[in-house]
Amino acid sequence: MAPMGRVLVSGMRLFVGFFLPEHVRTHLGMAVDSVHDGVSSPAAGHSRPALRWVQPEDRHITLAFYGEVPAGAVDDLTEHLHETLCGVPPLTLRLRGTGVFAGRTLWAGVQEQSAAEHSNGSNPLIDLMRAVEEVGVHYARSPETPTVRERRRAHVTLARARDRRKGEAEIRRLTEALAIYEGPEFCADTVHLVHSELGGGKSGAPLYASLAALPLAGSSEPE
Repeated sequence: MAPMGRVLVSGMRLFVGFFLPEHVRTHLGMAVDSVHDGVSSPAAGHSRPALRWVQPEDRHITLAFYGEVPAGAVDDLTEHLHETLCGVPPLTLRLRGTGVFAGRTLWAGVQEQSAAEHSNGSNPLIDLMRAVEEVGVHYARSPETPTVRERRRAHVTLARARDRRKGEAEIRRLTEALAIYEGPEFCADTVHLVHSELGGGKSGAPLYASLAALPLAGSSEPE
């Protein structure tokens, strides 16, 4: 994930999220590698692997997906996000457990470690997701709306089935194998506004580039 240069396009596909620290990526990668024996090889009778894996360096926690935003609105969007986030304290998170969306997307869950301490039942991570989602409503040209389940559950996408019929069994097997996964705690203190270029990455995967790094509970200007 590299800083974004000048983009000469009229619209940009954007999301807001946390990228995973290196030690968290490494721990998760070791767990995934230990259970996906043979998954990188083509399924029997097929020329391509059943699953398309997210590259370790691209694994992230999506806080809000905006879809297409006019390129000319990015500066205003960044400033609006900065104003929204500068008073939010850093979060202590942990990746824990796995699940499946729509029978074809394998994900690791995200747990906010202090959530149980809030007597009013609030969850700081969900509150943050809601806040940045509300910011994006003012800028998205053609918002892509995830399902209610996806929007309310913080997660890290690990892999997607190229074809649901061919990959669903493997997705289910991996979900069961990683159900008890628990990663190390980490401090999430910087939110990124990210440009997602469909098909620009390896093997047709999206290419991610950070447009701005926005510190939580900080007074510095966005990068």
